Amino acid sequence: MFRNIFSPPPSGLPLKDVIDLANRHLEDARSADTSAKVLFLCGNAKTMIKDAENIVNKSVGGRTLNDDIANAYHKHGELLEGLGQHSKAQRSYSKAKRWGYLHVAGRYSGPGSSQPANPNASVLGSLFPPIALSATPVIVPTVLQGVSDLTIATPIIRGHSDDGTPSGAKDQIPIGNTKVAPSTIFVRDAAPRIAKFDLPKVARLLYQFIRHSLESKERLDGFESDWLKAIESDPDEQRRLQSIAVDVIRVFVRDELKTSDIVTEAVSLAAVLEQDEFHKLLGVFVDGIDKSLLLETHFLEGLAYLMKNAPPDDLDSDDLVKILELLSVRLKTTHQQSTQHIYQLSLTVSSVLDSMVDSQVEGIEREQLHEPLSQYLKDLQQSSDPRLVYQAAYAYQALQYIPNDETILQTMLRRTGKVVKGISGVVSAVKAIDLDKFIDGLQHIQEGLKGAGEVISIVGSAYGTVKSLGESGQNLFESLKEGLSFTHKSAWYPALRGLDALLQEGRFVEFERLIRGAVCRRDPAFQLGVCQRLGQLAVSTHWDTNTRQCAISFLGEMYSNVVLWGWHVSVKKLILQILSNLSESIERDVACHAKKILQELKMEKDPKKRSVYQDWKQGKQHPDILLVASLVPRGSLLLDCVQNKPDVKAFLLQVKQERLKEYNPDVYISPRARANKGETETFDLRSRVQEFLSSDKKVFLILGNSGAGKSTFNRALEIDLWQQYNKGDRKIPLFIHMPAIKDLERDLVVERLRQVNFTENQIRELKRSQEFILICDGYDECQQTRNLYTSNRLNQPGEWRAQMVISCRTEYISTGYKDLFQPTDRNSRENWGLFQEAIIAPFNKDQIHDYIDQYVILRESPWKVEDYRRALEQVPNLQDLVTNPFLLKLALDVLPQLLETNSEFSKARITRIKLYDEFIAQWIERSRKRLLDMDLSPRDKEAFKILLDSDFNQLGIVYLKDLATEIYDKHEGNPVVEYSERHDNHTWKKFFFDNNNGKNLLREAIPLVRNNDRYRFMHKSVLEYGLSLAIFDPRTYTENTNPEPRSPRRGSTSSILSFEAPALKEDPVAIIEQSLLDPPFGTKSLVGEPSILEFLGERCQQQPVFKDQLLAIIERSKADKTARIAAANAITVLVRAGVRFIGADLRDVKIPGADLRYGMFDSARLDGADLRKTKLHNIWLRKANLSGADMTGSQFGELPFLQENGAVGKCAYWRDGKTLAVGLRNGGFRLYETSSWEKIKEFGAYDNQIEWFLFSETSDRVAYNSRGWILRLLDVNTGKCFQSLQGHTNGVESVAYSSCGSKVASGSVDKTVRVWNVDTGKCIHILQGHTETVFRVAYSPKADQIASASLDKTIRLWNVETGECIHVLQGHSGKVRSIAYSPNGGQIASASEDGTVRLWDVEIGNCIHNLRDHTGVVNHVAYSPNGDQIASGGEDKTVRLWDVETGNCIHAFQGHSFQIWCVAYSPNGNQIASGGPDETVRLWTVESNHFVRSVQGHIESVRSVAYSPDGGQVVSGSEDKTLRLWDVETGNYVNSLQGHSDWVCGVAYSPKGDQIASGSVDMTVRLWDVETGNCVRILQGHSNAVCSIAYSPNGDRIASGSDDQTVRLWNVKTGGCVRILQGHVGDVNCVAYSPNGNQVASGSHDGTVRLWDVESSNIIHVLQGHEGHVYSVSYSPNGDHIASGGQDKVVRLWSVKTGNCTHTLHGHDGVVESVIYSPNGNHIASGSRDKTARVWNAHTGRPLAVVSSFNGVVFSVAWKVTMNGQYLVTGGTDKSVRHWEIFREHDEYAGRLRWSSSHEGLTVVDASFKDVRGLSKVNQTLMGQRGALVRS
Repeated sequence: MFRNIFSPPPSGLPLKDVIDLANRHLEDARSADTSAKVLFLCGNAKTMIKDAENIVNKSVGGRTLNDDIANAYHKHGELLEGLGQHSKAQRSYSKAKRWGYLHVAGRYSGPGSSQPANPNASVLGSLFPPIALSATPVIVPTVLQGVSDLTIATPIIRGHSDDGTPSGAKDQIPIGNTKVAPSTIFVRDAAPRIAKFDLPKVARLLYQFIRHSLESKERLDGFESDWLKAIESDPDEQRRLQSIAVDVIRVFVRDELKTSDIVTEAVSLAAVLEQDEFHKLLGVFVDGIDKSLLLETHFLEGLAYLMKNAPPDDLDSDDLVKILELLSVRLKTTHQQSTQHIYQLSLTVSSVLDSMVDSQVEGIEREQLHEPLSQYLKDLQQSSDPRLVYQAAYAYQALQYIPNDETILQTMLRRTGKVVKGISGVVSAVKAIDLDKFIDGLQHIQEGLKGAGEVISIVGSAYGTVKSLGESGQNLFESLKEGLSFTHKSAWYPALRGLDALLQEGRFVEFERLIRGAVCRRDPAFQLGVCQRLGQLAVSTHWDTNTRQCAISFLGEMYSNVVLWGWHVSVKKLILQILSNLSESIERDVACHAKKILQELKMEKDPKKRSVYQDWKQGKQHPDILLVASLVPRGSLLLDCVQNKPDVKAFLLQVKQERLKEYNPDVYISPRARANKGETETFDLRSRVQEFLSSDKKVFLILGNSGAGKSTFNRALEIDLWQQYNKGDRKIPLFIHMPAIKDLERDLVVERLRQVNFTENQIRELKRSQEFILICDGYDECQQTRNLYTSNRLNQPGEWRAQMVISCRTEYISTGYKDLFQPTDRNSRENWGLFQEAIIAPFNKDQIHDYIDQYVILRESPWKVEDYRRALEQVPNLQDLVTNPFLLKLALDVLPQLLETNSEFSKARITRIKLYDEFIAQWIERSRKRLLDMDLSPRDKEAFKILLDSDFNQLGIVYLKDLATEIYDKHEGNPVVEYSERHDNHTWKKFFFDNNNGKNLLREAIPLVRNNDRYRFMHKSVLEYGLSLAIFDPRTYTENTNPEPRSPRRGSTSSILSFEAPALKEDPVAIIEQSLLDPPFGTKSLVGEPSILEFLGERCQQQPVFKDQLLAIIERSKADKTARIAAANAITVLVRAGVRFIGADLRDVKIPGADLRYGMFDSARLDGADLRKTKLHNIWLRKANLSGADMTGSQFGELPFLQENGAVGKCAYWRDGKTLAVGLRNGGFRLYETSSWEKIKEFGAYDNQIEWFLFSETSDRVAYNSRGWILRLLDVNTGKCFQSLQGHTNGVESVAYSSCGSKVASGSVDKTVRVWNVDTGKCIHILQGHTETVFRVAYSPKADQIASASLDKTIRLWNVETGECIHVLQGHSGKVRSIAYSPNGGQIASASEDGTVRLWDVEIGNCIHNLRDHTGVVNHVAYSPNGDQIASGGEDKTVRLWDVETGNCIHAFQGHSFQIWCVAYSPNGNQIASGGPDETVRLWTVESNHFVRSVQGHIESVRSVAYSPDGGQVVSGSEDKTLRLWDVETGNYVNSLQGHSDWVCGVAYSPKGDQIASGSVDMTVRLWDVETGNCVRILQGHSNAVCSIAYSPNGDRIASGSDDQTVRLWNVKTGGCVRILQGHVGDVNCVAYSPNGNQVASGSHDGTVRLWDVESSNIIHVLQGHEGHVYSVSYSPNGDHIASGGQDKVVRLWSVKTGNCTHTLHGHDGVVESVIYSPNGNHIASGSRDKTARVWNAHTGRPLAVVSSFNGVVFSVAWKVTMNGQYLVTGGTDKSVRHWEIFREHDEYAGRLRWSSSHEGLTVVDASFKDVRGLSKVNQTLMGQRGALVRS
């Protein structure tokens, strides 16, 4: 049917054949099954008939031929009439009649039907295709009536008579009952106005000369026109101006300062450049786009301008293809930037494509460029930006035209006999072409484009049916997308190009004719383009008002006239949006006209049109849609540079002198630092930074806690560098206090240079010619989340050249913090080595002493050096406190006032907040005295007198508090406040910074620093202290406002608050200070302010009344919702202060957003509480009741494990992170959805066990291998194997996909690596060289390399293309079990049976790091997605995280019960999955925020605990090498005893309680004074670790047991060894004195308990029975029995007299580590590796109670009995010391937790989550797995 329809009729055919071909098309049309096909075939037939007419007109035709033509026209008319195309049908009937057809009576009733056609009719009539007029009467809208200053006819619809001539006012075409008069909107052409640049006269004239030198002088006016006429007669002046323009461009290329203004300035001159200069300019833009990390839109705009305005023949085809390739790549990789970037990029792509179409570029790579770009442009159809959708469609159309042999514009213009090239050529050609032939050319293009498969879609798009508005509920954006086609070529693209050419020349009459006459005029895409151009025309100030109003009127017609323009809803809504935007124009005439048109459209009577209007009005508005401003120079910076180059050297030397003069060094000690948190070795920071500055590295990050000395170091570094400047070092140091910079993200350097008074010219010259060292201080203080290096484009072409030293508080960084500082973005790691970091270490003892020495000399302190040193040695904990340099300075300032030199320093208690209290008080007092001595002005004297009378010091405190409060409440906590009397007269700043009422004196009184109009506190911690003081100031507390709560009995938890004592409930509001309800505590969450929380936490510990107020706030929140923010802050502070909510009544409290991490809520009532978005990481909720609580968004920081039914051999995340795949060794394969962790797909066993599988990165395919020789490829969607790769001669051990997914590599027992083609299944390469099984293979990210790991202990790197072995990596001493490439391909990590992970440099093959913390075989290793971490898993049951740069272990995850076989990172790097033979997949959260908590407890396992004889204290010894003392009643930390150099394994109190003995792995026993904490004696003699300690009953001797297999008895007074008891043949793990002191019992690795006579050293009994090591022994109080526990998991009771075992106590499931008799001898307690402590009846051996909820081994238990009950204290591997009350209910014993020093891990055993709201399914599963009761 579609034969011969794809080409025009062959030339030279006989007339009869042409008519036959027309009739054949008409017959095919009669049998066509759709109207679209009929229309298409009718169009082809009409073309044939017209050709026949032309032949007849040029020759003498016979009657028969005339009849044939008449019959053909008649058939054509019948077909059109059948389709309802009445107007077109009537025209065909008229032509049939003209050619002699006589049987059409009644067919045509139009006027003039009897008149023959006029051969000289208007060109418009013959060229415009007929308009299909609806039978529905058309109402002529009034939107065009009364347009000011327009001489146009009112009606908008143009009619035609049957002969094609336009209908005049007296010759109207009847349409229904309405007569439509002809009209034209644009009645005249217009010349554009001259752009009035806001430039100096010389610059303006230069740019106007360049812009208008080739254009009509009539477009210039006044002085400019006269000036140009003068230049025409002066060739020398022309050459001079041309030279200036070229120089400007050269400065632009070289100067490298490319802001948007400068880019505009440069491209404005492009048209007059010679080809070489033009290509240099073009190269700058291409290079800038290619190498920039973040695209700048003005660069893209500039390139687009160059493409559109390129001089003829200056665009080379190859260059255009390369530019397009670059833009295509950037288009695909710009998704992380704004839509504006992508839109501008697509606009630039369109400009390049237009140029390629004009330049006849052919043969671009379809697979590599054409198809990917086409697809990406199609994908942009889903964008949420309407401008972007349209621009993508336009670019897509342009792209479709490029492969053609003949350019589309040439096709259109060929018929005119013109051949043009380039857009400028098109403009010129349009001037000369016949518009009628141009339109006719579009008709032929439209026909030529139609293919068999596109006929329906194109015709349907061009002539579409009317869609009911009632069926359309789309908004503007949705309907816009519907109107754009991304599936085929369309004629609307060349039509729009023609319109652009006419617009550029101001030929608006022909512009309108082309729109009305284009064959594609009803295509919605064409109409959208027309609307865009009309909108741009209306908004452009280059055209006169009349022309712009005509454009608005045209838009109104396109909306109203559905007969002419159709019912495209997308177009209608776009018109409304453009008119709405224009109605907001600042130009009155344009805005008024647009409003008028819009109002008339709103009042349309047609219900369908009203429906469209209302639908648009209610939808989403797009205020900037499709209106684009043109590039106009706004400055002449480049021209200024050409004419005047500033000298900056002298000013730099002046700045140097000023900075050196300003520096006041005071006391300075160069800090030491560590490479990272896990490193212990320190180095001199100054030397390390100097090495950095001498290298090619770009960023040095300095981390440190608040007060660590970061700012002090930065200032000292600046001074050092200034002193080196001009002495060989040419880099300029620039200290930048970042909170003082407004636009950190883009103008970091420029703003700082402006602050130090550099001019704009100097800044440009500095950027062009100088290098900088940017010392950026206070990243954390400016709430930054951007990478300032990349956002400021440092070291990019044309940008600032600089190295950056940047500082930040440690507590503000998160796990992925390096991405904020790396000099490359996270997707490009080639330059990872350009980054370096250091963490400032606390001052060591020598540094502290050096600081004191300097301080005493410089400050003339009342104390001597010896006084300070004595205070540091004797004041408890002061030495630890002042390791912070800022706190050391405060301490040295205030200690002389806090302490008398003759006082007993050991009794003083000095804390951080006490130092600040005293420091501020002394500062204000010194200020008061200084003001007394000053010669003040009369006004200040009067104000000062008033202040003195009102208590100046107290007013200074108030000023500090109020200012801190306002800074946090009104200034977002930014410590730098800029105050201008003129600008800030009506802001909060005026109250604090004007000079009225003595406020200038109060400012002088507090630690506030002024720099011009900027104020800041001397240290941010002073600001934070001020806010904490505003929240609670103990100095302003009075009994009237805060009644003292009743003191409960000691040891009770009762108080006046309901959740601590319901029986004593009183009104808590009475003790709430208003400051807790006022801003910011009552209105702003302080969870993200760790330093403030630390101050408040200390205040809470020291001031019980503040604690009570915080508790009262929480109580108030139960009934008062307005208190919820304050309550959330309050409980956060309390938890941070270590307050325990054990058994607390917290029902219905409202604490959303609170930070409860590590909080203790044992047995708490939280039912009905508002816990939304709370942080619950590591919280203790044992037996807590949370029924009915709202936990929406709460975070536990952990994920549940996935229980499988077989060992987990492999786990891997899907590339989008939404799916986790798990492969089981039993052959099963499962997929989980990661948002809910629900199983979404499961496949059965495949052949045998799945050893390994891997996802393809580019498809839903999985490669896997069973225990066989065949590698299989699986389709995840179907679960079917679609390819089997056979060739290996032994089992396949591993597979790896290439990054493109087209290849697979496999490693085998046959010692080879094979590379396979996925699609064909053929083997491409066989890589040989290994001498043992190839256990693992991996593809490099670029797919150009393969790594293979073998049991021969080597790793081989292979070239994929050649199969050549590049490197053999050797170093492992065991078999290599796993390998992984880093994301950038520069490194390989390997895991081995030798227990190590090694990192290798791929390029040179060297080992970079050897990671050794695993204690067994390492089975698997994986890189994090950003490449800065490695995860590894092995036989030691841990997943370890490693820092790639330093090689340090960051964290170890524990939870698996067996070894780990596989680990995998999620694509975002926030999770790790691990699996192994324990049949679980464990999911670990990589913490996104580091929680910095003040830990007073142990930081390692607690090995031993003991009660003091009076029961008031507990001592604990730990693997952290310290002993700590605890108050039994409160659980508060008392003191830390430090001195051991290794683990403390055993501790004991002397019988008097005044001394503590400790034994350590360092082989010593130390004796400590309980009161002072000082070590009074060190007992040395053991040759191995001392594991256990015991005092004799009278306290004069100590027994110690050691791994040297001996027991030693020591004299306490002398420290001498009295006896050495030998006999054990294994380590002695435990010792105990008998109650009478005559015996010592010892337990050993040899499995025995030995009883020794202390006087004779003889062995009394050897107690045998334990199967394995004995770890603990204890005498009964009466000395008759001994209890022992050991490796065999039992407790044995022995008769001391006979040595016989009397009872064996079974119950523990793990090794028994500790046993102890109760003081009354009735009970025994034991602690075990099964994570429990148990209580037994000592007489019967019956178990009485099990104390659980430990998160690790219970190493030690101790017992205390008081009148109030029985208590246990425990210590273990969870690092905690816990105090338990053992009580009896009925006949059952149980343990109730009284306090815990700390805890590790989430504990929710027996907690109730019944009917909890908002708890996610994931968290419900987690709670259930952790032992909570989760019911609904």
